Amino acid sequence: MDPPLPPRPIPEESGEGACSGILANPPLEVSILPLDRDSYAFGDEFTFVLRLKAIYPTRVPVRASMAEIEPSDPNVSYEWRSLGLSIELRSSTHRTVGVGLLQLYGSKDIPGSEIDLKTREWIEVRGKARMKWANFPHGILPASEEKYVLRLPLKSAQEFDARTVAMRAQGYRYDAASRKESRVCHPAEQSFGVDPVHITITPSPKA
Repeated sequence: MDPPLPPRPIPEESGEGACSGILANPPLEVSILPLDRDSYAFGDEFTFVLRLKAIYPTRVPVRASMAEIEPSDPNVSYEWRSLGLSIELRSSTHRTVGVGLLQLYGSKDIPGSEIDLKTREWIEVRGKARMKWANFPHGILPASEEKYVLRLPLKSAQEFDARTVAMRAQGYRYDAASRKESRVCHPAEQSFGVDPVHITITPSPKA
């Protein structure tokens, strides 16, 4: 049996990790296929299918957890980067909220953890999530935004246009010799779905 991996260190702050800026033309186009239904109670589990399509050649992470990309040998250095997938719920009367879907991980040092996509090639990502979100604590947002926050628990049915968001920013490198992890700078890539899906969210029956 292999010895357990050492605890993950806190990434060091360094010039190398001071990432900033957003890529003007992100390489991925993300879209959500029709959901399993068009109405949910707050907190309901739902099934989703996302399509990730390359606008120009890129690599896409495909592992659902860090454990799948960590080398079994703690003496091996490696670099990794994640891709966050979520749904943005837009309302004409309230502040936009986000529902987290999935975080994908990949490493150029771990075969099979990333897929190379050529222009116009695509993959589908399937999963399950819960139709819920949390608001910032009162006082965090400026008063001009706070007044548009949709209060929880919901008191009535709410209509939303849902669109997908894919976000990929800095990567990380674990150096086995020093047992330290540092950030590796990459321009942030943020892609939004083009065709929103209309859904209704009703109060949770447990509320």
